[in-house]
Amino acid sequence: MTAAVGLTAALTVAVAPAPPASAAPLTTAWRNGAFSQNAAGVVGRSNVVLARPNTDATQHLPLGNGTLGVAAWAADGFTAQLNRSDTMPDRKSPGQVRIPGLAPMTTAPDFKATLDIYNGVLNQSGGGMTAKIWVASGKDELIVDVTGADPATAQTATVQLWSPRTPTASARGRIGTLAETWVDNTAQGASGETFGSLAAITAGGRNVSADVADPRSVRVRFTPHADGSFRVVVGAPHWTGGNAASTASRLIGSDATSSKSSLLAAQARHWNSFWGSTALMKISSPDGSGEYMENLRTLYLYNEAASMGGRYGGSQAGVANMFNFSKDHQDWYPAGFWLWNLRAEIATNMSAGNFDDNVPIFDMYLDNLPAIQAWTKEHMGGKPGACVPETMRFNGNGWYDGGTTNASCSLASAPGYNATTVTSGAEISLWIWRQYQYTGDRSFLRKYYPLMQQSSIFLLAFQTVGSDGYLHSTANAHETQWDVADPTTNLAAGAALFPATVAAAKLLHKDSGLAARLKVAQTQIRPYARTDAATHTQLLPPSSDADGTNVIADSYEPAAPIRNGENIGLEPVWPYSLIGDDSPLTSLAVRTFMNRPNRGGNWSLDAVQAARLGLSGEVKANLVSITQRYQAFISGASSAFGGTPGTEPYLEQSATVGTALNEALATDYDGTLRFAPAWPSTWDVSGTVYVHNRSKVHVQVQNGTLTTAALTAGSTGTITVRNPWAGKAGHSAEVVDGSTGAVVVRPTTAPTFTLPAKAGKSYLIQDTAAPTTAYGFAQVTGTAATTAKHLGPVQIGLDPPVRAPSLAASFDNVGISADDNTGPGNFDGAKASYSATALSDAGAAPGATVSSSGVDFTMPDVPAGTPDNTVANGQIITHSGSGGSLGFLISGSNGPVTGTGTLTYTDGTSQSYALTAPDWFATEPPAGGALAVSSAYQNRQGNTTHQHTGNLFSLTVPLNPTKTLASVTLPALGALTPGAPALHVWALALKN
Repeated sequence: MTAAVGLTAALTVAVAPAPPASAAPLTTAWRNGAFSQNAAGVVGRSNVVLARPNTDATQHLPLGNGTLGVAAWAADGFTAQLNRSDTMPDRKSPGQVRIPGLAPMTTAPDFKATLDIYNGVLNQSGGGMTAKIWVASGKDELIVDVTGADPATAQTATVQLWSPRTPTASARGRIGTLAETWVDNTAQGASGETFGSLAAITAGGRNVSADVADPRSVRVRFTPHADGSFRVVVGAPHWTGGNAASTASRLIGSDATSSKSSLLAAQARHWNSFWGSTALMKISSPDGSGEYMENLRTLYLYNEAASMGGRYGGSQAGVANMFNFSKDHQDWYPAGFWLWNLRAEIATNMSAGNFDDNVPIFDMYLDNLPAIQAWTKEHMGGKPGACVPETMRFNGNGWYDGGTTNASCSLASAPGYNATTVTSGAEISLWIWRQYQYTGDRSFLRKYYPLMQQSSIFLLAFQTVGSDGYLHSTANAHETQWDVADPTTNLAAGAALFPATVAAAKLLHKDSGLAARLKVAQTQIRPYARTDAATHTQLLPPSSDADGTNVIADSYEPAAPIRNGENIGLEPVWPYSLIGDDSPLTSLAVRTFMNRPNRGGNWSLDAVQAARLGLSGEVKANLVSITQRYQAFISGASSAFGGTPGTEPYLEQSATVGTALNEALATDYDGTLRFAPAWPSTWDVSGTVYVHNRSKVHVQVQNGTLTTAALTAGSTGTITVRNPWAGKAGHSAEVVDGSTGAVVVRPTTAPTFTLPAKAGKSYLIQDTAAPTTAYGFAQVTGTAATTAKHLGPVQIGLDPPVRAPSLAASFDNVGISADDNTGPGNFDGAKASYSATALSDAGAAPGATVSSSGVDFTMPDVPAGTPDNTVANGQIITHSGSGGSLGFLISGSNGPVTGTGTLTYTDGTSQSYALTAPDWFATEPPAGGALAVSSAYQNRQGNTTHQHTGNLFSLTVPLNPTKTLASVTLPALGALTPGAPALHVWALALKN
């Protein structure tokens, strides 16, 4: 019953009744055979807006040109980390750039910034200064162009590395360079190749000279031009050795002195052209969730274009490696590629029309095919073909993290996470096949066909025909079950790959013998295992479908141990595209979805699979929930470990948003074109999606009504179309020529109909009862964002800072409650609090002096149950005076938690500082700090206590004793959110 309700709801988008009289008039952007869209207006809606400085590294903004990626933030005036994908095997950074002379701008009260993604430029202003910052589209340079500086004040800009890096630092004339090479020769499976990094820095201004600041830093010194302008140029090209000085000079050329207008014009041409060929969406909704998803999708497309142009993919595992901000730290094995974690990126790129963004991934697997075949023969029992390792080293073997354990496609490593995951070759082959279906590019298919061929040969050889006539194998159900009988991933991979390879071979006039074997194998694929929805442990036969209580199992051993949180039973839905919204197995798949064991994990595909099944309500609910849970960076990037910034940003979640939105708006994965098959009923949309055969689909949904359904045909042929108005009394679908209005398909009420399309022509599919041609015309456009966007606890961009005359004036959290009235307490977001009595007994009563770390702090002098501390989120606190250090009385909830803030002096200069607050349960002080107060117990709701200490800690940060402190900007770590770490500040005090 639940499944039937879900499927019915999914179809209401296209058949909703006319909007009420009070609703805005319905319009269409279709006119004269084209979908009218102002790309600049639509893209600008997704700009990232900062109303305060992004001083913390986790608040970085991404810039890039495909081969050079940069994470930029406002610490120490301006800081940026340079990143490349060809600095294997550790993806080492070429360095970090610092320009302290931008501090008067980034610390100014009127500071503001916008990442203009339509033009690929970060614009900043404040204190009479401006900066335009970009990574050049034509060469691997970061350019920082500044106006409004003091012409008489000497400036510096530095690029630096860190221990244990050992670059050669040199300076010649106006250019300083840091160059380093290394050989990939230490880890198991090493390539033996030489890799390296080069960073070069120069400036445009007066009296420019470069010098070596220290063995890991080079610096350029200069004075701004007389008009207060200057430019810093930092190059970071591909590097494996040579003459660093001459390479840098050739790269930079005259860019330090060329006209700004010419440089920016080239930048705009590149990015404007990219957006002009990209399928865009404009989404709106009463609750703002639609706009937020639009923003994430557009930012994902920007990030992918800014990072996917190098030898290797910009992301190796859903990680935003090209926008890393934490020096050389990597969360995962940086030399290994996880195909599972790249699937949403590949899919979104295709349906958005950005096919080139997938080429580095395809090339890496193709170039390594001989190595993969050799690995397969050695590690998979001499089997022929290609067992593509799920976690594949960039040079084509399955060794993991430099060791011999946990290898992929390795019988010797079994049981293990991916030791016998044998379907990655099928998956990369199917993405190749699908990209061919989208583009119709026969040369592309010919180039990459060997991957399909060899993956099919292996998968066929890995399985044996049993006495029941079915192919059987023992393998991993990806990472969820290890070495189990006939995992669903194997069954789906064969069912999808074998016919695709047969079709490709026929198109290319190749491998007739292999094709014949694969055709036989298609008839030998076993039905999916079923299990009970209640326990997921019983093995049931296909006949159990009739009872309506079963689901697709992970394997034919449903009770086998579960090793990871994946929904393997839904793999046939997506990405293998074997069960859609009108398959004989749809009801079974819907039950599998509704009873899936893992909901909303960090690599959740829930919304994508819901879109394939036509579950529009689930699409919205899952997109919102996964975003609120995992999006952690103001750039729209996510964290793999929850809703608080970690040490690396991830693109995987926003890629999943992109795939789900594209699938919900239009799809033809099985050869039938669907308009708005799973579009959430409360979201209005005007958008474009690429589909098969070089075609584009244009869709508008307003007030629940499908107002525009149009097709721009990329090739000549017959297209099967699902009738959006089938079953609605008094309504039928007709197709008219998009330009002339001539009827192409007469009105029909059939569930599907065929459209005879001709390449280059456009077609309008419309409801005869409310034809699109009768609606008023309105171009799709928008207004550039001017504020940050919010979706519950998460946001894109930064709001204006809270400015307070004192720390007490900024208190926004009730951390202390009375024992007989614990209700107001909510220190941790889960209604726990410190006990006022226990704190008083420990010498920390309201207004009491607490001496710790050599500093005398004053406890908040407020009654229990009222705001008594500040959750650090970028607040600017006036705090005047001089001294040798500034003391912080702090504690963490759901911690420990670390963040960086800014100290601003009365002369306008600033310095950054770092704070680490241990969790309030902890007793070990932070490094360099002390345990300041330890209260005997904590409070809980209902006037109860928890018998564990509640602790406060002290920490000091150094000050410039020759200057006068003006204000303290607290670390910007986000608002208090249940389960997320937060840093609480209770008191500030100067120490002489």
